[in-house]
Amino acid sequence: MDLSGHCHCGAVSYTVNGEPVRMAQCHCNACRRTTGTGHLVQAFFKRDDITITGETKTYESTADSGSKRTRHFCPNCGSRLFSENEKTPHLMGIAMGSFDQSDWFHPQVILYNAERPGWDVIDPDIDQHEGM
Repeated sequence: MDLSGHCHCGAVSYTVNGEPVRMAQCHCNACRRTTGTGHLVQAFFKRDDITITGETKTYESTADSGSKRTRHFCPNCGSRLFSENEKTPHLMGIAMGSFDQSDWFHPQVILYNAERPGWDVIDPDIDQHEGM
């Protein structure tokens, strides 16, 4: 796959040359707060398949597992773009809303379904986990 995307203002852009390793929808409290909605939807790719242009601002927090998670945002418009986890340094998550074209995406798994608000309806055919 040859994919591209950018933040809302265009200061940060990226290209991806590779297939997604995983596609997920997360309803944990952290993802809901950082997106301002009911969930975060990401596709994870090999870090070596991603080329980023522009600088991001980062925020680091500790995941339930105890590992460090780093979220990347555009410092100009605040768009959430990427995420990394120290346990999987070879992978990077990319927020689906930032892709130029995303019709190829279909979540393979729903995480933290126990924290999903009732108004955020999901496809019942997708593999669901109450936590991570």
